[in-house]
Amino acid sequence: MFGYVIPDKNNMYIKDFNVFQAYYCGLCKQLARTGGPLTRLCTNYDITFYNALLHSVAGTEPRFERKVCLINGRKKTVVAPDELTRQTADIAALLVWYNADDDVRDGKRSRAAVKAVLAARKRAAARRLPRADELMKASFERQAALEKAGCASVDEAADPFASLMRDLTRELVETDEATDTFTYNLGRLVYLFDAVDDVGKDAEKGSYNPLLLAYGKCASKAEFLTTNAEELDFLLRSTYNKLVGAYNAMRIVVSEGVLSNTVYLGLPMQIERLLKGDDKCQTTRL
Repeated sequence: MFGYVIPDKNNMYIKDFNVFQAYYCGLCKQLARTGGPLTRLCTNYDITFYNALLHSVAGTEPRFERKVCLINGRKKTVVAPDELTRQTADIAALLVWYNADDDVRDGKRSRAAVKAVLAARKRAAARRLPRADELMKASFERQAALEKAGCASVDEAADPFASLMRDLTRELVETDEATDTFTYNLGRLVYLFDAVDDVGKDAEKGSYNPLLLAYGKCASKAEFLTTNAEELDFLLRSTYNKLVGAYNAMRIVVSEGVLSNTVYLGLPMQIERLLKGDDKCQTTRL
């Protein structure tokens, strides 16, 4: 459920891409600092966007510093450690652990290694952010119950993760109605993206997917997307329109270029790609 909230690099100002990269690298450094080299694998574009969002909602300007990159050995500009970045790193570790735990329960045994590697980091994050850990546990348990019951309502199936993103944000920063609406619909959109992206694999394996229950199974992903093109387009774009309406009502003063590029260009790009049956967008590379 990661890799969908990304900027449109081809239409991004260089200064904004540099800031996005600094958030990404700063998060990577923070994860390694608090959990060892392997926890760097929790770094992803979605949580990078979330870190920038939290800084903007809180009105906290990030500080920048130069650090050596473990991958290429060169110095890069990164967001310096601050409380929001530390909390975002904990959220990233918790999300990856709970996602792996959910996969293991679904029979994906290979994901057990991820749980084992992140076990200590997950416990540390839970100690620092106990309420976030409680919210995440409850959300994934609620999601699992809906899947076990064979919930055919797309709205009901998307609600646990959507509510989780809203409630996590409320825990970390002071929010208003617009921010709550934005983060709820961001979580909903990510869930729907994942459902559309996986519809072919889920149909083949007989795995749970609310779209298959709501619209009926098809022989292939391409056939499913073609047969249900109008319904899927409405589903994704109606959620996106609510998200944009909320974003327009928010006071975005920090890292605005990063956030606006992702909201106005990156997310629509993902909608177009996923509805065509393409893989997750591969145009953003750091």
